[in-house]
Amino acid sequence: MRLLPASLAARTVLLVIAVVAVAEIATFALISQHRMATHMSQTVRFVGGQMRLLQSILPGLDGDARRRLTVADSDPQSLQLRPDSASVPAHVPEFGFARHLAAELEQFVGEPVRLRHAGPGQRSGLWIGFMAAGERWWLVLPPPRFAPQALPPELWLGLALALALLVLIAGLFVRSIVGPLARLGEAVAATGDGSARTVTPEGPKEVRRLAERHNTMLAQLAAADSERHEMLAGLTHDLRAPLARLRVRLALLENESERAGLARDADDMERIVGQCLAFLRSEESSARPAPPLWLADALSNEVARHRELGRAVSMTVSEAAAVCQVAITPGNLQRLLDNLIDNALQYGAPPVEVSLSLESAATITLHVRDHGLGIAAGQRARALEAFAQIDPARATGGSCGLGLAIVRRIVAACGGSVTLADAPGGGLDVVLNFPAQPG
Repeated sequence: MRLLPASLAARTVLLVIAVVAVAEIATFALISQHRMATHMSQTVRFVGGQMRLLQSILPGLDGDARRRLTVADSDPQSLQLRPDSASVPAHVPEFGFARHLAAELEQFVGEPVRLRHAGPGQRSGLWIGFMAAGERWWLVLPPPRFAPQALPPELWLGLALALALLVLIAGLFVRSIVGPLARLGEAVAATGDGSARTVTPEGPKEVRRLAERHNTMLAQLAAADSERHEMLAGLTHDLRAPLARLRVRLALLENESERAGLARDADDMERIVGQCLAFLRSEESSARPAPPLWLADALSNEVARHRELGRAVSMTVSEAAAVCQVAITPGNLQRLLDNLIDNALQYGAPPVEVSLSLESAATITLHVRDHGLGIAAGQRARALEAFAQIDPARATGGSCGLGLAIVRRIVAACGGSVTLADAPGGGLDVVLNFPAQPG
């Protein structure tokens, strides 16, 4: 429901408040009902007793005594006796207290009772008529006696303090439940982002058990990852010896065309092995914090190395970006740039343009663009995944789909992000955002 708060803590506290409020409302209703029943019973006994008493003494009193009796108590807040006269109100009351009082009095005294009132909206006494000595007399019940007295302010204050105390206790209990759940959720989110993190089991039994299972799952994932890591490392290491022997045999071949074809196959195999090793090294290095590196100078050296190899690579650096540092190791920066430039030249088209700029005070942006056909927007997210081949033809060109995955892992370890976009004028623009550290 949209009316309910989003968080579990808020919903639980709201539930506690609602339960306490309903309990207090029910308590007040029961107290009020009991007070009304008690007040009605006391009023019936008091008024009925006065009626019986007057019915027994009025026949023996003379006129003077009766007049003195009617004016003996002039207090408007007390029960008063009045003879039948034209001053008696003519309106028959219909409100609930009057109906219940008439029914109870008739049952108490065993004879019909008449009630009169000044009318709706009029504050006047309730006139109760009865017969005594062959005459009709009236007892005037003042308005304060119509309903029971209000609850004392101390009771309201006590109930308010009790409600506040209950809400405080509920908040503490909810915090002891939601706090461990929130920390467990953060640990699960961190695991999903690639930085596995255990959590201390705490809170209720069910939450502790869930935390223990999370930690067990992390241990199992770590064991499986370690096994996969050793398997890939051993496989790529074992492939280097056969590759070396294959190159020796290639050198001994006399047929130039056969040697060229086999050499290309060997280059492709070596490139795949190199990508797997680079992927494993990027995983190892992402677990260790890197010291700040002057990114502009390191990029300049890497671009110069590619130019010495005869590659068409250019570089531009803004003045603001030249004085910023990024937490990345030189080895990771080399692997990152090698993969981007290799992909740009192999699957795009030269020249490759590398640019470094400061987008904001906290973000430095590296662009690596080519002038090829680019990658379709629907395939860009998949292109960043490990072992993803968006073009089946690439699988026959010495690629195993790890280039951009290596780049993304290295940038993520630095706290940055990778975005694939269309370059102005055509081609693919790989945008890398790093947290900037001013020099």
